[in-house]
Amino acid sequence: MTLKAFTLTEIAAAMARGRLSAEEFVTDLLMRKASLASINAFVSLDEERALRDARQADAERATGQLRGALHGLPIAFKDNINVAGYVTTGGTPALRNFRPVKDAPVAAWLLKAGAIAYGKNGMHELAYGATSANVAYGAPRNPFDQARTSGGSSGGSGAAVGARLVPASIGTDTGGSVRIPAAFCGAWGYRPTTGRWPTAGIVPISTTRDTPGPITLSATDMVLLDSVVTSSSPVVASAIKGTRLGIPHKHFWDLVDSEVAAICMEALQRLVAEGAELVEVDSRALPEPYAAAAMSISIYEGTLALSAFLSDHDIPLTFAEVADQVASPDVREILLAQLNPATAISPLAYEIATTEHLPALTSAYADIFKANRIDALAFPVCRLPAPELDQSSTVVIAGKVLPIFPALIHNTDIGSVASLPGVSVPGGLTRAGLPVGLGLDFPFEQDQALLAFSLAIETLFPIPSPPA
Repeated sequence: MTLKAFTLTEIAAAMARGRLSAEEFVTDLLMRKASLASINAFVSLDEERALRDARQADAERATGQLRGALHGLPIAFKDNINVAGYVTTGGTPALRNFRPVKDAPVAAWLLKAGAIAYGKNGMHELAYGATSANVAYGAPRNPFDQARTSGGSSGGSGAAVGARLVPASIGTDTGGSVRIPAAFCGAWGYRPTTGRWPTAGIVPISTTRDTPGPITLSATDMVLLDSVVTSSSPVVASAIKGTRLGIPHKHFWDLVDSEVAAICMEALQRLVAEGAELVEVDSRALPEPYAAAAMSISIYEGTLALSAFLSDHDIPLTFAEVADQVASPDVREILLAQLNPATAISPLAYEIATTEHLPALTSAYADIFKANRIDALAFPVCRLPAPELDQSSTVVIAGKVLPIFPALIHNTDIGSVASLPGVSVPGGLTRAGLPVGLGLDFPFEQDQALLAFSLAIETLFPIPSPPA
């Protein structure tokens, strides 16, 4: 198995031609995982089940009984997504024994199409963070430099795909948690418009903001997975020529690591060379309603959503009891703040956030797209390369010391609050060999346009291979 021939589409073609069996591929993956155990990308992986499912897929193929477009292809899942037969820990000690009896709908669609459930990937505890520095289960490590974070909160998903331990993993994205790990680990990451992919059976943060989404090694694989989950026909590549990409300096580009900015601008120039147009846009109307809406919505909904999940799945715990067992100090602080009347978001504050500030944000976005006649906004997914996993609570960008969590989600969170679809494109490597992601946010519900454009540009952005 070579590192380059590794996408779902490539493996499916090899299986269809009889050049590779599912059992052979899974065996190779298990050997690679053992050789890269220090990456710590998986919380759980039932090797016997994976091999058994692979043998069954091969037997079905031999008799012409293919179950769907993903027949015999291994796919991993972030450990907040229910997969029957696996524990769903949500990265937190209180759920270490929660074994769901049903697949989350997003998992059910993929498995029905023939995918093999290939384990659960590690994550930031309860998805409340962007580094996946998890005290309870250990931090997944960046395959390009194991001293660094793989991002978060779907850090194990990014690490597993970036290290070629699995061709694709399904993560979740509330404020950037698919796109940040994809950017840091040299992969494609797609956040669907909120509601396009089902969220049932997933340990939640925010009913308004949560969505599952894939991390893959090609845009073609993103399109394939989206077509399976949404039961829609795969899109075809659009034209690059004539596509108008907005450059929003305010908020997105005004404080960025110089090397990251240069890599993203060079990536955009590749698109210009193919006929795309860059358009300077005024994004000053976005930060104020975003700041007023973002945390009020997620903090208020966090308590209600997790409490409902516990009740719906007959888990005999309260939100307070889950919070009491949280192992990671940063997450524990967030959950305890939700329980403290002095710091909790009031129903009135939540109502104002959802009825005034959120509509103002979505309206400002719509105005930017319409007034400038742009197809997407372009920006660095993260304003710096992957930081070191030193448990530091701060990072330095262009000489400024910033808290690590808001610094990492700064460019992705704002569009997430507005429910926009977004993609992280593997834009290039720093001089130190660290991946950088170029972000593209498309208008609300313009997922097909996003996927079609991603197909059009994927050959311009080859996936980097991690060090041997």
